Amino acid sequence: MSTELAALRTVPGFRRALALALAFTGFLAISYLGLKDLGTTTLTDARSALSSGAISGLVAIVYGAASAGGEVARGGLGLALIARPERRAALRDRLAAYAAAGALIGAGGTAMAAVLTYVLLGFGGADLPAAGDLATRALGTVAYTALMGGIGAAIGLAARSAAPPVIAILAVLLFLDPLFSGLSDPVARWGPGGAGASLTRSATEDLPPAWAGGLTLCLYAAIAAAAATALTARRDVP
Repeated sequence: MSTELAALRTVPGFRRALALALAFTGFLAISYLGLKDLGTTTLTDARSALSSGAISGLVAIVYGAASAGGEVARGGLGLALIARPERRAALRDRLAAYAAAGALIGAGGTAMAAVLTYVLLGFGGADLPAAGDLATRALGTVAYTALMGGIGAAIGLAARSAAPPVIAILAVLLFLDPLFSGLSDPVARWGPGGAGASLTRSATEDLPPAWAGGLTLCLYAAIAAAAATALTARRDVP
């Protein structure tokens, strides 16, 4: 797995994903805090700004799907199987590498959110969130982005291409999940959006505890990994 992760970190795609995560997080954190009258910022808004790194999960899943799917389409997985012919082991290492890459993307987003929140509020003289607020959101965000990176990679490997899984992921996360969450309370709580929000504490609604959201996302990740493993074992690898 370490070899695959080292390879992922050297390609421009990972650096672009990290840059996007930092940019999205920074924009979201500033939108919560504002740049004027920082002294009047409430602790609720400050905690929301700390949770801004959760947007990195969207970057991680899209990056994982596009990179892993594109790798299969270009014949990268086939070349890897020459050195390590056991498909399940090769797939497991790849999924773990993408999960680790997702965790790094999440760590970057968490750091950006924390720096902006504490620096801006410190200069503005506002009340600062407690260390426990930061720790809870940082750990949740890193775990969330790791799972999203692995899920994205599994979907990309199953689809064996880059564009279709990315389009499907964006459609589900940005359109279908919010739509059905507004219509169904169970979907709002246990769908990918609700589970992610509960793990990262990035929403103020009544959501399941963080551990329950994490277990739900682990279930999604296990299903995606099982599908990718089964399909890869049955099909010819280009």
